[in-house]
Amino acid sequence: MKIMEALGLSDREVVSFVGGGGKTSLMFRLNREIPVSRRVIMTTTTKIYMPAADKYPTVLLSDKRPIKKTLQNILQSGARPVLGQQLLPDNKVKGFSAERLDSLIYENNGFADFVLVEADGSKGRSLKGYLDYEPVVPRSTTVLVVVIGADAIGRALDDSVVHRPETVSKMIGLKPGAIIEPENIAGLIIHPLGVLRSCPPGARIVPFINKTDCLKSRDEAYKLAKLLLGGRIKSVILGSAISKNPVIDIIDLRL
Repeated sequence: MKIMEALGLSDREVVSFVGGGGKTSLMFRLNREIPVSRRVIMTTTTKIYMPAADKYPTVLLSDKRPIKKTLQNILQSGARPVLGQQLLPDNKVKGFSAERLDSLIYENNGFADFVLVEADGSKGRSLKGYLDYEPVVPRSTTVLVVVIGADAIGRALDDSVVHRPETVSKMIGLKPGAIIEPENIAGLIIHPLGVLRSCPPGARIVPFINKTDCLKSRDEAYKLAKLLLGGRIKSVILGSAISKNPVIDIIDLRL
């Protein structure tokens, strides 16, 4: 099954990716799945590495550049651009504020069928502790994909697997160095000061438990998925963003 199908995407969506490592891979994987007849823009509210120029043109937009005409020409050519503000010294593309991105989306309504947004940074770690201004999710988001690294299960709470482990420790009461269990991850994800804090009220929330294929047994991943179900979370995807078959299973409230 494809990610697009697993997410239940309609003909027009703004999909924002938050959470642990694998967001960029998942975003570009979804882009490749979207039919070539559809117009797609990729961007970020944080920063991402410059993509391969032969596959994705990087377009740096400033207030002085005729944005509307630029986007229209690029999308009409069939290209799928990565939008940003500037190129940083570490070869990363700096993105937009959530407010600026919302303005771009609303001002250019109708040009793109899909806008894919990397709306969070985790330094490649599987889990993350959040500061009070994170994640940076645009209000135009219709689907929020929460990426969780399954490889954190059974690992110690430290900075090798968690971005800001001290923050996570304070959030869920797990001592530094303690073993991370599915219950701990579920508590972190649904914590009122965590990754869902800035999710727009109308957006669908779909956790994606990444790297499930790396586990010796998937039992703990299934346990985590079932713990996450409820409230605004109606389904959870088990998968691997870089595998040939990225979706392993979908757990929903009907099960």
